[in-house]
Amino acid sequence: MVGHFAHTINIVLSPITTATTTTTTTTTTTATSTVPPVSVDTELTCGERTERRQSKIVGGSITPIESQPWTAAIFKGDEFVCGGSLISPCWVLTAAHCFPDGKRTSTRRFSVHLGKKSINATDADREQMFTIGQVITHQKYDGTISYDNDIALVQITRKEGGCASQTPSARTVCLAPPLTMLPPGAVCDIAGYGKESDRPFARYSQFLKQTQVTLMSLNNCKGYENYDIVTQNMFCAASPDWSTDACQGDSGGPLVCDVGGRMFLLGVTSWGDGCAKENKPGVYTRVTNYNHWIAEKTGLSAFTAGVMYPEK
Repeated sequence: MVGHFAHTINIVLSPITTATTTTTTTTTTTATSTVPPVSVDTELTCGERTERRQSKIVGGSITPIESQPWTAAIFKGDEFVCGGSLISPCWVLTAAHCFPDGKRTSTRRFSVHLGKKSINATDADREQMFTIGQVITHQKYDGTISYDNDIALVQITRKEGGCASQTPSARTVCLAPPLTMLPPGAVCDIAGYGKESDRPFARYSQFLKQTQVTLMSLNNCKGYENYDIVTQNMFCAASPDWSTDACQGDSGGPLVCDVGGRMFLLGVTSWGDGCAKENKPGVYTRVTNYNHWIAEKTGLSAFTAGVMYPEK
């Protein structure tokens, strides 16, 4: 599969003429019209979307960006690098392995796009583009063996200032409370612009795609060959018939679950042994293990509290 600021316009109206039998008075009135501030998501408006899946194709479905409006596309120059998820107007959550240079990453050549339906085309009516202020990879990320702590934060800003505006094609996804996890068997969505197979020279998907996967227990996942390195900071998911999966290029993208009518980000696409192969599930960073880390690095304690998660 992968702020504008309010301003004031002065309008001069046409002269209004008032006639009497003795005098004629001409009055010119100046009216002030204030453009309302753009909407931005808060911790109370997260996880809402206006559309769902459509157009089934092999290995997932082409999906309108409005069905996964928190999905971010990270580019280095003109090259697509990774996916991500908008967790607040100014922050995107992604995978640490998307930035192998870690805190030494030169952010100048990177950009982040929201509302992007296709990675090789631009829709000015839907898209918002940002530069990267800073990249924060987890200090204990292990990129050599297990990909443990494969999580990173990307601070985004518009060139003209401000962060992401709330539109049907750009929304924040909810964070669940710390350490929250759905049980094995729960069905969730993954989305991305990644390659449609792991064959040599396979191309990235032209359009955003999504599919559904089923969560696995940790013990079940660790029982598969080459999956004994899965840690408590990860979980596995796959389609029941192994026909759809995340693949190269989907890294950093969202695994989201519908809880009480809102979409919650439970996983960051991390790694797998091939793509859509039998007994080779996808592995995802367990986001709710990192709520405190996210809050510490960003100050987003209101978002990481998971206040919109339904009470039992």
